[in-house]
Amino acid sequence: MTGCETTREISLNQDGSGTLVTTTDMSGIIGMAKMAGQGKEEMEKLEDKAIDTIILLDKMADSLKDISAEERALVKKGKLGLQMNFEEEKFITKLEFPFSNPGQISKLDQISAKAMQEAVKKQMPAEGDSATAGMPSAADVSQGSIEDYFTTTYSKDVIEKKLIKEKYDSVGSDENMKALKEMTAMGVGNSTLIINLPRPAIKAEGKNLTLSDDKRKVTIAARAEDFFEDATQLEFRIEY
Repeated sequence: MTGCETTREISLNQDGSGTLVTTTDMSGIIGMAKMAGQGKEEMEKLEDKAIDTIILLDKMADSLKDISAEERALVKKGKLGLQMNFEEEKFITKLEFPFSNPGQISKLDQISAKAMQEAVKKQMPAEGDSATAGMPSAADVSQGSIEDYFTTTYSKDVIEKKLIKEKYDSVGSDENMKALKEMTAMGVGNSTLIINLPRPAIKAEGKNLTLSDDKRKVTIAARAEDFFEDATQLEFRIEY
């Protein structure tokens, strides 16, 4: 059973602007909760309810706490597609943000989980709060916790991801990562990063990286197991 898989697609234009689209499929989490008998009565109440909507984040952004004015302005330009159907065990989110320069991608990565969690919470039926009360949240099962152990830089000619080795040395004491490690067998924490370049790559290096024939599309598949086995496997460098 697959618990949660995330696909991030970055599309860059010649002037450095572009879009960041993050699609997260958490459908397996509903099945896991049902198997565990978690929130059984509330789950039954949700069987005949379904959500399929697009949420503009401009108004919701003002309710987010602990973010800067610049980050709030970025959130306001975004939108969230939400598909949730408990009977069909479907829970998919699609978060889309435009950006004006590559440097804004890192900021969007930092605030995406918070924005999505807040938006989903506002859309959840009243019964959903109880039904999902012990289920991992989008932030819990996203790549956010793993990404905290890396530095990823975006510029107009280089994209690079490097492990913070000093921090990784103490990963064994991180309770969130211990929980993630236990769930990796169910696919939780797996991700795919797709980067559409504005021109052919000059160099593209990384263990899990593949480059299209025209050298303009980079795909990087990562498993959570790779992080725990040897986190340097998730490093990459792209020059274009």
